[in-house]
Amino acid sequence: MTEYADVFLRFGIEPQDSLYAYAPVFRGVVDGVPVAVKRTHAAEEMGRWVRHLAGAGLPVVTPVAGPHRIGDDDWVAYPWIDGRAYDGSPSDVRAAGDLLGRLHAAGDAADSTGLPDFEWPDHDEESVAEDVTGLDKVLAAHRPDLRDEVLARFTPLLGSFMTTTLPAIRDAALPVADASMDYKAVNLVYAGTGPVLVDPDNGERLPRLLDLALAVLLFHNDLVGGPARLFDEKEWTAFRDAYLAHVSLTDAERELWPTALVYMLLEWGVWTVVNGGEVGDWDDPRQAAFLTDLLTADLTRYVL
Repeated sequence: MTEYADVFLRFGIEPQDSLYAYAPVFRGVVDGVPVAVKRTHAAEEMGRWVRHLAGAGLPVVTPVAGPHRIGDDDWVAYPWIDGRAYDGSPSDVRAAGDLLGRLHAAGDAADSTGLPDFEWPDHDEESVAEDVTGLDKVLAAHRPDLRDEVLARFTPLLGSFMTTTLPAIRDAALPVADASMDYKAVNLVYAGTGPVLVDPDNGERLPRLLDLALAVLLFHNDLVGGPARLFDEKEWTAFRDAYLAHVSLTDAERELWPTALVYMLLEWGVWTVVNGGEVGDWDDPRQAAFLTDLLTADLTRYVL
């Protein structure tokens, strides 16, 4: 707790342990308002974006206090949202897809609110080898029965990422949108009228297709309860149809959808799996089951 003493002092909240295992999030009261205090990035631009969304009627938190620069980070206090966690029901899945569609529709205007542009990766042979070694390490330790199968699938995909997968997406001039880049169930609170996005702070401006692909792969990541796997076909259909009620994908987006899924699996999925070995995720039966499904899922079931 002493690590965040300046944060507690600046916001006038009691010293406490983080509410979230993967990043510091603290609860308190600021100017009589119950809040969640957390880090953000591109603080001024983030503030403009979430206020733009809220002004358009989107259920997203907007700052109560801050941003305040404390050390090397910007911190902000958002209103504490009373509600419940995602329960995996068909109605919750549909509501989540509906909100993502509304977020993308509201964020595709030419006059961006200034969120940072997505940075395309630049991998070399060494970084590819590190990914393969990282996968090998976690599989050897936690799922040796899947080691050969998974490495046989991922090694060639990782090796061809820079020459095949990346340019196919990067050079296609796909429609972009301001997006959260972390749209998953644990970042939603279901209040009386539906889900509220309570953690928008990874937001960037990027091809919306990549943000949709990331949601497909990681929506059930980090849950305490709920499904310990990716969407099944029925859940995906409900999520997709609710999303498409607000977003008309182009022919190029539809054609590149399988590539977008592979892109995010290699960039974010592999990182999630390997990092899970460092932070203890593979020691948690629920999270280990999710990571296993992430490595073995048949992506062709996610049809547009």
